[in-house]
Formats: sequence, C-alpha cells, structure tokens
Amino acid sequence: MKVAIVGCGLISDIHLKAATSYSGAQVVGLADKDIARARTQAARFSIRQATSELGDLLAQQPDVVHVLTPPASHESVTIAALEAGAHVYVEKPMAISEAACERMTRAAVAANRQLCIGHCWVYSPAMRQASELLSSGKAGAVVQAAASFNFDLRRSPNFGSGHWSGEMPGGLAEDVAIHPLSALIHVLGAPHRTYALNRGAIADDGRPPDVRALVEGERGLGTLALSFRARPDLAMLDLWCERMLLRLNISSMTLTTYRQLPFPRKISLAMANLDVASQLVGATIGTAWRLLRRKVDGSYGIVPLVHAFYAAIEAGQSAPVGPAEGQQAVRVLRSIWPLASTSSSPALGVVA
Repeated sequence: MKVAIVGCGLISDIHLKAATSYSGAQVVGLADKDIARARTQAARFSIRQATSELGDLLAQQPDVVHVLTPPASHESVTIAALEAGAHVYVEKPMAISEAACERMTRAAVAANRQLCIGHCWVYSPAMRQASELLSSGKAGAVVQAAASFNFDLRRSPNFGSGHWSGEMPGGLAEDVAIHPLSALIHVLGAPHRTYALNRGAIADDGRPPDVRALVEGERGLGTLALSFRARPDLAMLDLWCERMLLRLNISSMTLTTYRQLPFPRKISLAMANLDVASQLVGATIGTAWRLLRRKVDGSYGIVPLVHAFYAAIEAGQSAPVGPAEGQQAVRVLRSIWPLASTSSSPALGVVA
C-alpha cells in the first residue's frame, strides 16, 4: 500500500508513525507549501520524495493520501486525491461548510474510493473500552452523553495572529470543539437540533473561548462544553446508559463505571466510591505499565484509526469514520459559529 502525506505540520509526526508502523504500507512522498518543512520530515522518516506541488505527489499514484492541511483547503486537496484514484484520510474538521462536505462525499462515490474523517477520539483507548461495553449490551443503550474539553492554549505554541485557525468562523475553538462533538455524534447518532451559547473572547483573535451546546441526537441528548480558561487541561466523556454510567477520561486513557450495587442506598453510596477508587487505581497502573511497554496508543486515537482505515481498504470495507459523520459534525459547528457571523457575543444556534 503506497501512502502519501499532504501537509507536514506538527500532526504529520503521528500520521507518519502510523503509516510506517503498518505492515505493508510504504510512504512514497510528502508535500507541503513550505518545502523546507517537507524535506525535514522526509529526512526524519527516510522518505524519498518531498515536494511543494500536489500534482508531483499524486504522480506517484498513491493508494492512500492523508490530507493534513488547514480545513479551508481540505475540499480541494481531497477531491484532487480522490480523482487521482487514491483513498483519502482527511483531518478534522472535514471542511468549513456542509456544501464542501457534500462535494467531497460525491467525489468519493464517483471515484469509488473510501473517505475517512479524522475523528480520532472515537478510537481513543477509553472510547474503545466503552464501545466494547456498549456493543456487548452490558451497559445497556446510551440515554444521554456529556463531552467536555478544557484546553490549555500553551499546547498550541504557534497560535496567534496569522494562525490557520483564523480561517474558520470559530477560530481555534472550532478546531478543538470537533473532538468532543465527534464523540457525541458517534454515540448518539445524527444531530437533529443544536442549541449553543458562546461567552468571552481570546485576546489574540476575539473568538469565544467558552462554549456550551445541547445536541439532540437521533438516539439521545448530549451536551458539549469547551473552555480555554478552565483548568485542569482535561478531556472527559460521560455516557449515561440504561444499566450504568460510563465515565471516560480521554486524557488519562481510563474508563470507570458507576453501577447500581445490590445494597441499601446509603451503603451503596459508600461502596460505589470504593468501587470507583479501585477501578481508577487498577486502570492507572495498567495504563502506565502498557505505556512503558509501548502497548497502548498515546496518540488520542489517531494511530489506531489510521490502521483501521488501512485494514478497511484492504478488506474492501467502508471507512471506520465515514463522510456522513464528518458532515454532521460540520453542520453542528456551523450552528455554533455561522459562516456569516464573526460576533463573539452570546448567540443561539439551531440545527433544524
């Protein structure tokens, strides 16, 4: 399987590690407008071709192209790769507008190629554990969900004037919000309506750093919370199910379950605390040990999602995260930050 990478920013490190660690995959080239950056990555990963021209890269006839460029360029690069005969993995968010998502989807269908959207939280360690509990029926059906992300801006050292996130209506907040939003869509299904509020502003670009949204999915209700001011820097997902509450700490890669214990209520409350404490201790030790042995994914789901996509291509199956989920996420983003609005004042967004 020949793989090509378009965009050699920070995230390309993880994608290159994913591609080079998959049996049978070979990275045949890299492309970036900044040729020096492309050459640096090519030297680090022993890749022959580094170019600033997409056409030169596609001339290698790759089987898969990773689109890691800023979201405003996702549509044009993705469609070019699909028309060249490649399957495409495109980073999140899928595009800036729903119309762009639709055009990308039609191009994939016309080319008979798979299009995978980089909603990596879906393949994060805690989420995969939760998916096993849900698919087995032990937890019961999901009734409600709550996803939250406190993001420390120091994690984006290049953020500021001129950063590519300024091309999006919601700025960096939109790029970060896609993570908890994609998890909600994955567990609750297609969003029917969204009610959202923004508050505050980032000094550098005036975009709202605090967001709350209520999302009505086809299988239940969900809430999304994003803050650049709250601490600690933490990503969480709570799934209220028919038989238990699943609490996923995406950051520490742990899952704890809150169950109805067979004791009188007051005793159950105390026992539940002990039960959760024991789970946390066990999960923390287990995760630390697997990390030391490099037996657990530390890429927040990017590497296993890439590998799942490659496996799906080889098996002739659909992408693990398809364009429908990508477009649904963009629809919600546009309800929170409309294309025509640049206001940072509190607003109500509704998806009909």
